[in-house]
Amino acid sequence: MNETSSANNHQSKAASADANAIEEEEKEEDTSINNDGNNFQPAAAATANPNPKAPPLQKPSYYIDSFHEHFFPHPDNIDTDGSTTTPRKKLSIPQRYATSMARRPWTHLSTAFVIAVILSFIGLRFGNFTVAIDNAGWWSRGTSIANRATQEILVTVNKNELFYDTTGQVWKELQNVIQPNWQGGGISNEAKEEGEESAGGTSEVVDNSTLASVCSGEWYGSKDMISEKNLVAMWKTKDAESKDPEKSVLSADALYDMCMAEENTLKALQSSDSCYKCTNIEGEGNDEGKCVEPYSLVLMARLHLARNDISQLSTLPQSIPCDTLRSLWSPTVQNQFTIVLKTCVNWSIHLSSSGDKNKTITIQDTTITVTDPCPFPFKFRPTVVDELFPTADPPIVRYSSSYYATKKSKSDVEGMYQASESDAYDRSDENPLAGVYDTNYEDFYDIYSDAIVGRDMALAVGSAGVTVIAMVIHTKSPFLTLMGLFQILLSFPLAYFVYYFICGLVFFPFLNFIGIFVVFALGADDVFVAVDKWKNARQELPHATTEQVAALALPDAAYAMLLTSTTTAVAFFGTAICPVGPIVCFAVFCGLLITFDFLMNIFLVFPALCLYDNWLLSGSKNCCVNFDWCCRRKEDAAPEDDDIQASSAAKSVGKIELANNGNGIANDVEEQTLVEVSANTTVAEGIGVEESVRNSFASEGAAKVKEDKDPDAAEREQMLEVEHETLIHRILDGYYNIIHKFRWLVLGVVVAGFITCIVFATKLTLPTSSEVALLPSSNQYQMHATWGQNLLSTLLAKEEGTEALIFWGVTPADTGDHLNPDSWTTLVLDDKFSPKSEESQSYLLNFCDRLFANFGKVEDNYECPMNLFDEWLKEQSTLEIPTEAYTQNCNGASAAPVPSNIFDPCIISWSKLVKNTSVLQTDGIVKIMEIRSKSDVAFDAPFNELKDEWTSYETWLENERNSAPSGVNQMFHSDLAFWWFDTNQQMLRTAYGAAAIALVCAAVIVFVSSRSFVLTLFAAAAIFYVLVAATACLVGLGWELGFLESILFAILIGISCDFVIHFGHAYTMYSGDVNRHHRSHFSLTHMGPSILAAAFTTFAAAVVMVFTEITFFQKFAVMLFMTIIHSTIGCFVVFLVLCDCFGPAEPTKGYDTIKAKLCGKKE
Repeated sequence: MNETSSANNHQSKAASADANAIEEEEKEEDTSINNDGNNFQPAAAATANPNPKAPPLQKPSYYIDSFHEHFFPHPDNIDTDGSTTTPRKKLSIPQRYATSMARRPWTHLSTAFVIAVILSFIGLRFGNFTVAIDNAGWWSRGTSIANRATQEILVTVNKNELFYDTTGQVWKELQNVIQPNWQGGGISNEAKEEGEESAGGTSEVVDNSTLASVCSGEWYGSKDMISEKNLVAMWKTKDAESKDPEKSVLSADALYDMCMAEENTLKALQSSDSCYKCTNIEGEGNDEGKCVEPYSLVLMARLHLARNDISQLSTLPQSIPCDTLRSLWSPTVQNQFTIVLKTCVNWSIHLSSSGDKNKTITIQDTTITVTDPCPFPFKFRPTVVDELFPTADPPIVRYSSSYYATKKSKSDVEGMYQASESDAYDRSDENPLAGVYDTNYEDFYDIYSDAIVGRDMALAVGSAGVTVIAMVIHTKSPFLTLMGLFQILLSFPLAYFVYYFICGLVFFPFLNFIGIFVVFALGADDVFVAVDKWKNARQELPHATTEQVAALALPDAAYAMLLTSTTTAVAFFGTAICPVGPIVCFAVFCGLLITFDFLMNIFLVFPALCLYDNWLLSGSKNCCVNFDWCCRRKEDAAPEDDDIQASSAAKSVGKIELANNGNGIANDVEEQTLVEVSANTTVAEGIGVEESVRNSFASEGAAKVKEDKDPDAAEREQMLEVEHETLIHRILDGYYNIIHKFRWLVLGVVVAGFITCIVFATKLTLPTSSEVALLPSSNQYQMHATWGQNLLSTLLAKEEGTEALIFWGVTPADTGDHLNPDSWTTLVLDDKFSPKSEESQSYLLNFCDRLFANFGKVEDNYECPMNLFDEWLKEQSTLEIPTEAYTQNCNGASAAPVPSNIFDPCIISWSKLVKNTSVLQTDGIVKIMEIRSKSDVAFDAPFNELKDEWTSYETWLENERNSAPSGVNQMFHSDLAFWWFDTNQQMLRTAYGAAAIALVCAAVIVFVSSRSFVLTLFAAAAIFYVLVAATACLVGLGWELGFLESILFAILIGISCDFVIHFGHAYTMYSGDVNRHHRSHFSLTHMGPSILAAAFTTFAAAVVMVFTEITFFQKFAVMLFMTIIHSTIGCFVVFLVLCDCFGPAEPTKGYDTIKAKLCGKKE
């Protein structure tokens, strides 16, 4: 009884107090709007000028107007008894759901939480959740080039098995069973090893052969030295990267440091039994012998001092120890050695360019043959000098290497990696020399990359901590923060549930864990928007019930979050057009993360807000619910306490059920329109209470407007005083006053900044190399790869190019799961391939001459299989006793072409005889034919060079296809370098396509949210600024537009427009013709706090990601960092100043006019 009486007294006082406000408003309704429709005038100013009119000084009427439309009847529809009426506007479905959620918040919250936990458990437990922390799958699939490479690699990997298959079982399996592990590099190596074992014996035999080669000295400079998984040390002088380097590896001190480092490293290899030990080397008490010296400048320097006596090779370390080497290495000796080294280097360059093993010089009638002038007793490899050594003056060596003869099993490589991580291998002291270690195949690089993914993912915990702190500070509620944290955490397993069970994606690359950082940053944004929308509605409607606030605030919050979540999710999903598996998986998973984060915000945070509001209305001062009451300023405490008391009283007041559609029948509880009035108050009187709510913010100090050059500023200041705004609102108001006062100057600065950013952004270039670095430049394994690029051997290898393969009999195809690296392909044969006709044989016989005339031979002594077959026929036909293969299968043929009926058995018998695996057959029919050719580009050549080489080959082959006989006109070429070119090309195309999708989506969302063509144009300008400004900053950081950077650009377009969407939506929340300055001011103060909080959390997540080691993670962090900074500037400066200078007073007028005309309605 006391609570009811108190509530009635409070409502009566409120109705009486608000009656005066109603009279004041009626007086103000007689005024009119200025002719320009843009300038607000304070209410008190109306007495001086009766024509202009300003709306009453009050808070924006968005929630109040909605409250009036849905919860109070129109006066014309009040029944004569004043007790029942038809409501103005029905609640929409989202509003009814929000009302239901407010009535039963615990039911909605617990149900959603239980379902989410169950689905999460199913996804993680039964979805085979494992993280692929390797680098598999980073190749395009399903494209023309990729399909060619897939079939080429499958044939190459299984060539020996196909060649020696006598039962047809291998052919049958390859054609019907999808092969595992599709990635080229590792698979081909393993397959080659298996092929070698099947063809020549066991791995133990191969190992003994290598041991014999090492101990005899034949290993030094051999192909095995540079092609097997040997430990390699890369060396760099201290000033190698300076413009005028002075230090050289050839100096006595540098050679001594290298010598000592090699000696210590050999001891580590000896103790771990990772090297080849030769018994003819004194083992210092070890009967197994001692590790052989590495191939390096130290070895060559010792041989130079020993007069290149190969017999002393095994005893050189003992006869010339490091101290002796340094003491003997005088400037004279160094100069002599440098001359010898230059001779060897120049000879290597000659061999690389000409391919001749001997240099022939003709003088008049005399021909002189110059053999290898290099005096070392083994083959010289230019792995010991850098690419500038041949032309350097004075001749200095900046980069060098040491090749160790080490074992190659997986356990040995992993053991060497662990030793490297524990610094067991001597890297010198960086003065004058620094060293780093890895294998030829960069195994340490791959192992380390796989290992650090887990460490980088652990940093997501730090991101979560920052997000939690930000949510606690912003919401001032541990309870809401906890619900927000559950929202973010549950979105991950729920996204995986759909990812695995619905999308059918089984491959989960480490790249997906970027989503953790993204969802923590953007998930907090949704929490801030929901909380701020609720608090804004509660502030405008202090007397409304929780159900009524929920009906208005929650759909509005959901709509605002839907807009931004859509743009971000579409940016991610748009990237799924990429034919590279890990990128597709990453795009789909992150898009699902954003989607489920939005849904969990609705199902967890929304009911939590209802509970939060109910607890506050009941007077709860539990710090777990809200701790703002203990931190509030004293002068602000009283008014808000009054609001709480008034709202509490309102909750206890009786509720009147209004009949729907005037039929007097009460609706279901979901469709009831409730009005809070006193038990002794009629519905007509309730309207007065509603009008009181609408004008409770009317300023009594409007007549005290200061005489200022900007009367709007005075009005805004009075409004803030009436509303008891928080500190952040007052800061934003002060910021707006500055922007407004200097808006034209700021606009000029913005235009100048635009132009400057565009100029710098256009300087973004494509990379000079297609190589992708996963590790930062400071990492020792990345340094190993980088320093190795400076060796002369690397340069010569690039100039020599690679090997291109041309195939007949195979159809380009990839029949496996393109999104799963473990699902490769089957062998797809070309049933139309038939080289048996004489016309086809003649074509193949002459094909290679034309091919090599355009592209060259991969080796000087290489001949195509058809030409070798022709030579064999000519040879066999002249022999008195030809081979059995010839006599039984070739019917005396003397040259190609042979009769079509004997072609298959004849050429197959030849290939079996000479073991030429370029011709593959099954069931006595030639099925596949292969030709090797030269490609002038290396794997990591610049993109344009790869493109030109691919185009040259493809154009030439297309002309050949058009002229070839029907049985041999479906050949194609393939090269791993071309496949990598296609991967880069598809990435760039994906970036452009995804960027276009994101931009179109952003434009549509901005227009839908603002319903204004002008605001859409302003938003586009702000988004464009974000892109060009971020690009300009990245140019300043030295970035190039590689495929990773391109993907990041496409994704972050969706993120860049989130803030502008919120501002544009808030700008239109005023109804009617309202001054652009007031709209701009309101959009800033209404959404500014949420956007600033969101910017902080996203910024913090980016800062955490900067400390990761994976380059993609770091680049994503830098891009996210730049995007958030410039998105904030684009929102708070560019968009705001455009709206303040040129914003429409009626932003939706154009849209409404067009809509009215299209719908045939009057405006």
